[in-house]
Amino acid sequence: MPLNQARALIAKQEGYASWGLLIRDYEAQKPKRPARIMSGYLIKSLPFDAAYRREAIALANSTFESVIRSMESDNPEETRALWDAAEYVDHHHLSVDMLPIDSEYALSLIEAFLVHYVIELAGRTHSKAKERE
Repeated sequence: MPLNQARALIAKQEGYASWGLLIRDYEAQKPKRPARIMSGYLIKSLPFDAAYRREAIALANSTFESVIRSMESDNPEETRALWDAAEYVDHHHLSVDMLPIDSEYALSLIEAFLVHYVIELAGRTHSKAKERE
């Protein structure tokens, strides 16, 4: 049986004159998504609450590991020694002028911008190594 005939048969069995009418009603019954989905909660002030801070530190640590493995740092151990996830989250992650901000979006900023901070740390270790030479 051709597809269009099968669809017409299904529509008639469901009480519709055509497949298009059946689909129209089906689409109308589907829940509508809000224009802006906020999957987290709104961060309205600093410092962060303890639960968000723990999550942000864990994400920063895993992102740091990913970044440090992907770059060719001359001094990876010294760069690791400079890394402090809590210090990054508390002093570099968000600023008051970014508030209010959705917590999920705020976490995504760690993944987006941590690479720049790790490069800065690697640059510091490179400068210290040059000074020792």
